[in-house]
Amino acid sequence: MDDPQLQATLELLQQATQHLQYLLQNSVSKDNNREIINEIETQLTQALIRLKTTVNPANLDHIPPEILKQVETLGIPLESLDIQMALSNHHLSQIIGIITEINNKSEQIRNRKDYFLARLPQIPIEKLGPRVPIVTGADFLPDYQPLPPDKKEELKVKYNINKLIQKRQQSRSSLSERIKQAELFISQQTKHERK
Repeated sequence: MDDPQLQATLELLQQATQHLQYLLQNSVSKDNNREIINEIETQLTQALIRLKTTVNPANLDHIPPEILKQVETLGIPLESLDIQMALSNHHLSQIIGIITEINNKSEQIRNRKDYFLARLPQIPIEKLGPRVPIVTGADFLPDYQPLPPDKKEELKVKYNINKLIQKRQQSRSSLSERIKQAELFISQQTKHERK
């Protein structure tokens, strides 16, 4: 079985082993020692990522192309397997959140790739879409069938609704008449007091 991912994993592990052997066989300064150890750590991390992708390959289908373009625009390499796995394993809202965060803090971030990988799992998952429900004209339509006109007339006759409507109109008009009379009376009173 010739699997390119497994082959690449093996090569990374062999390189890390060679670096370890070099450290054991040679006396190296602390600074060089630190660099070699960092290189070994990177190779082992890459080997683990490649090993994981043989079982669970990265799938970026859930990410819209414009989001992937924004990730690339930030200088984060999409060809990197650890970036692909991170994108594959996290919710779209988290990816949008980290892109926004990196855009807002761009001057403060030295290594965007490392920041992206470290911070992405910490971004909370949020519900995507509008936060307020979208209201349309259909929401204001009645949820019942309107009464046919003949039924309306039948109910008006049965409950004497026309008489009630007339009484209400009369009471309104009589109230307005009373107000006018009171205003007239008050204005006449004030005229008599001034004289």
